Amino acid sequence: MPMTSSIRKILILLAWLSFIACTQPQEEVGQEVHSPLSIHGLQTRTYEAQLTHEKELEGTGEWKADLWSYHSDSLKVYALVHTPTSPKPEKGYPILIFGHGFHPDPPRYGVSAKTGNDWRPGDYYRGIPEAYAEEGYLTITPDYRGHNISEGYEFTQRSYLASTYYAVDVLYLLSALDALSEADLESVFFMGHSMGGEVGLKMLLATDKIKAASLWAAVSATTLEQALFYGKWYGYESEKVTDKQMQAFMQPVDSILQVLAISHDLSTGDPIHYLAELSIPLIIHHATQERSVPYRWSESLAAKLFAEGKSFELYSYQSENHLFQGENRKKAVSRDVAFFDTFK
Repeated sequence: MPMTSSIRKILILLAWLSFIACTQPQEEVGQEVHSPLSIHGLQTRTYEAQLTHEKELEGTGEWKADLWSYHSDSLKVYALVHTPTSPKPEKGYPILIFGHGFHPDPPRYGVSAKTGNDWRPGDYYRGIPEAYAEEGYLTITPDYRGHNISEGYEFTQRSYLASTYYAVDVLYLLSALDALSEADLESVFFMGHSMGGEVGLKMLLATDKIKAASLWAAVSATTLEQALFYGKWYGYESEKVTDKQMQAFMQPVDSILQVLAISHDLSTGDPIHYLAELSIPLIIHHATQERSVPYRWSESLAAKLFAEGKSFELYSYQSENHLFQGENRKKAVSRDVAFFDTFK
């Protein structure tokens, strides 16, 4: 049958439309864009860094100390490394990364209040990395950006969002561990205290390089729960909190997001919502009577871990200490070491 003029015109039109479609940029189908401050945003990034030795520090008969540096998001960040002097295992010393907690004046982190000298990790945390080094762990304590002389002070001023940037710093550190010739790169663990626990939870959801982790008095609540608790903690004296007051508590975060000009749902950055994706066991320690991080947050974390079928141990301590002291510290370190040893 001869082709009619109408059919010919239709075929020419279809061919033209097909050509136009092929020459236009194609939209990516099915790919979700994640906020850089979200858990999935952390998971989709690439982390590559190299450790550089800066100087040797004063050690003891049980460990030597060195200061190293690396770059995280182009910022120079420093890390304190304690290396045991005990006989090195055949595969090398297991690694423990210690995530310290919130510091009210980040440039003063690691500065001794007693002498005024730079003495990482400072008076408050002095005994923590040393205790694990004495147990045979090569212990690394990163500053986090903006702390001590590490670059990026502006990131420390980002309220409850700051811990995500610190998690990025730890993820970059993890990519650089091969510079430590005495370390067992197959046995890497994490211990985080207070805000360092939140840093750890975010980091753990974005890497498979950690075998097991310990959380001491960890901040594990949602951003909104933190804003409510600490909003009341810092000088709010009324018995009544309303939605308008909550807006005031959240104002620092809202202002930062406006300045950053990004779309970010706060819940997507809360690790408590992503425990189903956690792939490693946790050991959790918390004093029941401490006030700066509520004990109930650790109980809630443990309950949610159970609901997701995750492996954990929860230890409670009859104490008011935010950071364990004396016998409780010895007990927590001993429990951590026994816990980690099962995953080497």
